[in-house]
Amino acid sequence: MKHALRTLLIGLLISLMLTSCSSLSDLVRSQVEGLPSWVYSPQTRSDEVAFVGQGSAAVAYNARLLAYEAILKQISEYVGEDVHNAYYRELTTTNAIADLKLTISSEYERTEGRSQNQVYLLARLDAGLLAGKRTSVYNEILKRDADIEELLKQADRSYRANDDTTTIRLYLEAAILASQGPVNVKKHELSNLLAKAQTFISSLRLSLRDANPTMASVSVYVRRKSRLLSPKVLKASVYATFQARNSLGRSYTDFLQFNTAGDGFFSFVPYNQGLHKSGEVVFSLDFTDLRNRITSLLDAQDIAPILSAMDECHIEFPYSIASPVDGRTVVAQIQAFNQQGALLSQGGAQEAFNEELALDGIAVQQVFLGSVELEEQLAQLKNLYPQGALAFLGTVGVVTNQQIRDKQVVVASGRVRIHDLETQSVLYDTDEVEAVASGATLLEAREEAFRRFGSIASYLVRAFLFKR
Repeated sequence: MKHALRTLLIGLLISLMLTSCSSLSDLVRSQVEGLPSWVYSPQTRSDEVAFVGQGSAAVAYNARLLAYEAILKQISEYVGEDVHNAYYRELTTTNAIADLKLTISSEYERTEGRSQNQVYLLARLDAGLLAGKRTSVYNEILKRDADIEELLKQADRSYRANDDTTTIRLYLEAAILASQGPVNVKKHELSNLLAKAQTFISSLRLSLRDANPTMASVSVYVRRKSRLLSPKVLKASVYATFQARNSLGRSYTDFLQFNTAGDGFFSFVPYNQGLHKSGEVVFSLDFTDLRNRITSLLDAQDIAPILSAMDECHIEFPYSIASPVDGRTVVAQIQAFNQQGALLSQGGAQEAFNEELALDGIAVQQVFLGSVELEEQLAQLKNLYPQGALAFLGTVGVVTNQQIRDKQVVVASGRVRIHDLETQSVLYDTDEVEAVASGATLLEAREEAFRRFGSIASYLVRAFLFKR
């Protein structure tokens, strides 16, 4: 026993003289663990690269497959791309990879306990072929890093110029590049670029100044939140979203696009005359193109915080536009005629006209004047309202009607004028307005055409009353 121990120590001393410190530690480790020395320190020629794969499983065959996978993983890390799919079948079936002149030169199997098999495989590869493959992939990594760095330099210049939205766009473009393959620089990694972009987005603030809710006008500022200063953000695109009604009285969501340009703010006035006269305008930074781009190219889980930060970049402006006729009496009559010129009793045009004006806070008193002559109507109204009033007087009649398949189609035409009874002047004239409608019967089609005329006339009258 003592002789055997002495022999072992002598062998270790000889090894110490012939090997480096690291090789010695590997040798000792392999001896202690009962493994071949190549498991920890494979010897290779100058034109070779060696990888050792280890697998452990209950079944020896499965352990061998895991050892193959370990080798492929090391090759992937070495060349900078995943080669598993390209070479797994060839390696596991032939014990070699022709492209890389890979061969399995040594194998070692052992069983630990009753059910655990361990397999060790030593793969030798041609260093030139491996280096060539590594060079191609590595060049792509270097180019990707260089392209990302250039985008970040542009982003830094934009940030210093207070063009934050361009900065955000450039960081997200860099993130898209980073998602296309590995990078060498930590700050170029996808997660870091997305986190930085999110920080820029979360720092943006919209604020309102010079608000006039009774006119629905306001100045909108975009600023960057910071510890010392809150600089205005230039060239930021902003959407103003609001509810409006069209000429037929149907509500819809409309938007206008603004830009802070070189001032860091813009002035909002309700250019759309169909704007609801009471409601709110939502101002939001326009990231539409960026959202669409990153949504199509990056994983939903990665960009969820970015999209959430974008959604937060908005502000609401509640308003209630004062009626331009507050304190004044408003009366109206729209007379309707059939195609033969006979006065009709249906009030579809008048009802639609009054309903639309009421939605904008204009209460109308409907009058019934027996005469169809304008001068006589004005004389009657002067007697009824000696203190003065605004009178909306109009006529509408059927121009044509015809049957198309199983529908009756009616074209109606007319006009409405606004009269100031106090000054006996005409303030506004819609000129001729046409409305077309269809229905199962002539009566139904005519009534709908009259209602459409009333809605259109009301839309035009409101545009005049609320104009600035």
